[in-house]
Amino acid sequence: MARYERTEEQANLDTEALTLRSRGYKYQQIADQMGCSKPTAYARVQRALAAIPAEAVEEYRRLEGDRLDTLLNIAMYEAQTRKSMYAIDRVLSIMERRAKLMGLDAPTRTEVISYDHITAEIMRLERELGVQDADDREDSEAEEVSGAQEV
Repeated sequence: MARYERTEEQANLDTEALTLRSRGYKYQQIADQMGCSKPTAYARVQRALAAIPAEAVEEYRRLEGDRLDTLLNIAMYEAQTRKSMYAIDRVLSIMERRAKLMGLDAPTRTEVISYDHITAEIMRLERELGVQDADDREDSEAEEVSGAQEV
């Protein structure tokens, strides 16, 4: 999924708008101060607010990833040199944690269909077919009548 990337200049403008807003400025005042329209001032504040959690999460993932890399190197060395089952287990645990942190093990989507749901769907389709069959019968009867009248 493509993500919108802000330039450094845009990030600075967004931060400035958010700073003014946090000081109690109204959006029109922010716009006047920054030399832009009111909707642009609003958009800048909203982008700055939206970016805060994303940047914090990215920083957390980076720090945790670095820590896990360090631990993985140690555990991998132990697993390879000592052939320790405990070290191998630690390697697998660290790899599992890393996959969760990076979102690699996203849950698979499953759909549960009950017997009642299947029965209801069959009944719905039978009703549709029944209506269609009746329409087909009416059409064929109309054709027979028009054919008999032509003779």
